Amino acid sequence: MDKILRIENLNTGFIIENNLYFALNNINLDFERGKIHALAGESGCGKSVFINTILKLLPKNARITSGKIYFNELNLLDIKEKDFNKIRGSKISLIPQDPFMSLNPLYKIENQLLEVNSLKNINKKEAKEIIKNSLNEVKIKNIENVLKSYPHELSGGMKQRVIIAMALISNAELILADEPTTALDVSVSNSILNLLLDLKNKGKTIILITHDLSIVYNYCDSATIMYLGDIVEKAPSKELFKNPKHPYTKALLEALPTKKGKKLENIKGQISPITEIIEGCKFHSRCKYVKKICTTKKPSLNNHCAREVACWLYE
Repeated sequence: MDKILRIENLNTGFIIENNLYFALNNINLDFERGKIHALAGESGCGKSVFINTILKLLPKNARITSGKIYFNELNLLDIKEKDFNKIRGSKISLIPQDPFMSLNPLYKIENQLLEVNSLKNINKKEAKEIIKNSLNEVKIKNIENVLKSYPHELSGGMKQRVIIAMALISNAELILADEPTTALDVSVSNSILNLLLDLKNKGKTIILITHDLSIVYNYCDSATIMYLGDIVEKAPSKELFKNPKHPYTKALLEALPTKKGKKLENIKGQISPITEIIEGCKFHSRCKYVKKICTTKKPSLNNHCAREVACWLYE
């Protein structure tokens, strides 16, 4: 299989009151080209930290203590910032949770699209044609009106389409989508997700962060479930739903509404803060299958039934 992105032994932490606390713990992942891959879990599980580590957009108190991030076999962590700027936004593009934060409120949409790196070395007439084609691909109507608009004059869904158009203009190979439908209503959300499917069908690779497992089932080829910076389960998305293995994955699925009128199950307790030191499996205090070893020793991520799972139930 052709891997576009490969993560090896990645550890990312934050210095808080002179102590280093890890948000990503020994992450090993690879992503096949031309697929939609999901990173799922509750808020605070490390999903956004993972995306920002790839993009090198971490705050000053963050530390990448070890690991490698291979993009097309090039280790991104070895690249100087000025060289990485040629990759970020061009080869690797971000679709954020809130598109308004990525669009400059002082400039019209056309001016911002003209600033995409791949358009800077071509004449303005040709650049405008590329922009219009990209906006048409993301199914924006009244293109001229949109181009003349400021971000605040557009709806949330329209702004998100503009961000996706930027990825098309730059011809990004890898698109990192950080809960891109969080601030949108259901109908607009579905249209944005269908646009991501269109991008996949055109050969783009997408890493989609979500806490909504129904999105994983309907739109993603594979899924990685994270909990407090650890990978607890990796599987093809349909297999994950058909036969979840990790208790956390099971709990997330049991919390999904169904058409059968089944009572929704709650996951007891709350996710712990990054500053809390937890011995053993980090999920053990919330797990209904907990055993004594779970409270003292952390399980490894091992192959089991056509997926990888980190749980003492399968050791």
